[in-house]
Amino acid sequence: MKALGLVRDLIFRSKIDGAAEACGVEIGYVAELARLAERCAQLSPALIIVDLSDKLFDARETMAVISTAAPQAQVIGFASHVEVSVFKAAREAGFNRVLSRQEFVAKLPALLNGG
Repeated sequence: MKALGLVRDLIFRSKIDGAAEACGVEIGYVAELARLAERCAQLSPALIIVDLSDKLFDARETMAVISTAAPQAQVIGFASHVEVSVFKAAREAGFNRVLSRQEFVAKLPALLNGG
């Protein structure tokens, strides 16, 4: 499987990289929304992971680009558990799953394996 991360936080990137390597998943990253469509065309990701705590990745705007660039991809967002409005916006935008940061890290191997 191939995955794409809209994650600029290096700590989370290292956690994702470690889990991806262990699961045999190829992962790429985008640091700005303007490059998302181009990167989706290169990678054809089955899974897209979005750090919703990063203000560069607004849920509605990000999902609009994903819907066009990779409509087949599962989209998972994560944010701090206290960012209730971010969770709501992501669900309304069409994210398949929205998890707290802690829940995301705990479930990361399963998520990368399609679960």
